[in-house]
Amino acid sequence: MVPEKKEQIETYFKFIIIFIFAGLYAWGGLEFKWLRRFLAPAILCFGMFGFSRDWKCLIQMPFMMATLSLGYGATALWGKILRRGIFGLTNGISSSTYNIIKKRWLLIGIQVVLLVGLYIAVGVWNPFLSARAEESFFGLIIPIISILSAENG
Repeated sequence: MVPEKKEQIETYFKFIIIFIFAGLYAWGGLEFKWLRRFLAPAILCFGMFGFSRDWKCLIQMPFMMATLSLGYGATALWGKILRRGIFGLTNGISSSTYNIIKKRWLLIGIQVVLLVGLYIAVGVWNPFLSARAEESFFGLIIPIISILSAENG
């Protein structure tokens, strides 16, 4: 098979993992917190490992499990902004662990800035029609840079 075709097929499978992560992330916000906190990062990191065959992808898993367990709710506006900002920052860093190891600074910066900005903007002033849509959106955003930057083995 032509290398570009193989890479494209692998990218389709990576997007399947992204959608599974998003579904688990959103469902874990509704009930069964362990889906978001433990199963979603495990599927993402084992998926990254499956494509890269680099065990360093698995180092990211416990960090994501820890940061996806943090709370981000608050009553006051300043509390919402602060807690969402911290949640975005910690999840931006934890979901960039593999890229930190690989010293891909631009991808790390994009991931952290993206998650902090989106968690504050979308999380505090939800422009979506529902919390379910918001959580599904975040479930798509968190894993995309991670899995697409996993080197093909």
